[in-house]
Amino acid sequence: MSHSTLRAAAFAVLMTVAAAAPALAADDAKDPVVATVNGVDIHKSAVVDFYKNSQFAQVPLDAVYPQVLDVVVTGQLLLEQAEKQKLENDPDVLKEVEQAKQNIMKQVWLTHEIAPTLTDTALKARYDALIKSTPSREEVHARHILVKTKAEAEKVLADLKKGVKFEDEAKAKTQDPSGKDNGGDLGFFTKDEMVPEFADAAFKLKPGQVSKTPIKTQFGYHIIKVEERRMAPPPSFEQLKPTLIAELKQQNARKLIQDLRKSAEIKKFNIDGTPMVEKAPAAKP
Repeated sequence: MSHSTLRAAAFAVLMTVAAAAPALAADDAKDPVVATVNGVDIHKSAVVDFYKNSQFAQVPLDAVYPQVLDVVVTGQLLLEQAEKQKLENDPDVLKEVEQAKQNIMKQVWLTHEIAPTLTDTALKARYDALIKSTPSREEVHARHILVKTKAEAEKVLADLKKGVKFEDEAKAKTQDPSGKDNGGDLGFFTKDEMVPEFADAAFKLKPGQVSKTPIKTQFGYHIIKVEERRMAPPPSFEQLKPTLIAELKQQNARKLIQDLRKSAEIKKFNIDGTPMVEKAPAAKP
């Protein structure tokens, strides 16, 4: 591997971790030092900033704090070595920095152009259209009692026929840990949220009915009682808002880029420099 390749690879690593290099803190009380590397303070804000823009952000910071801090420390160590070798003026580094700068500029421009379009009015219109086009689905509210063997399940059925309350039988007999506390209550669910055997049996029952025979699934044998049936209520606007924002961002970015391409004079060439012949769009049937 050449020295230039090594420098480029080192820069790629630095772009990943040196973004967490420590910054000066205005108030140590609000932004405490969480590590020092060769006398350089690393503040909490550096760790938090790196965390927010990394793959670690998929889980709570408390759960990955030691790992995140290690990455920030590594970033500072790498930055120190790069500065010792005066890599800030290395041609490969300058090239990568310029490319990174251009990418950031493009992204910031897109963000600035798209942000004003993400109004609540636009998002609510998209929400209404989505809800209108999504067919409503039926769901049931059911309880179940889970046991290991068919004989145990038949004993449960016998107890229920004698008048034992379903909730009491579930608390006493079910082997579903959560069911012991809530009388086997599964809440509302749609047909595709349960394994087929269980769902088929549950959706054949009317409110108040109990399955006449044990239902076998991969988990064991179930006795099912349906409490209610209803059409599933649609998710609220607030629940869908993050998804709506992401979709509208993508849609508006595509339109913005299409408009730019239409208004620009663009000439394309093949890899050998000869003019590229654009294929005509296929005719619509």
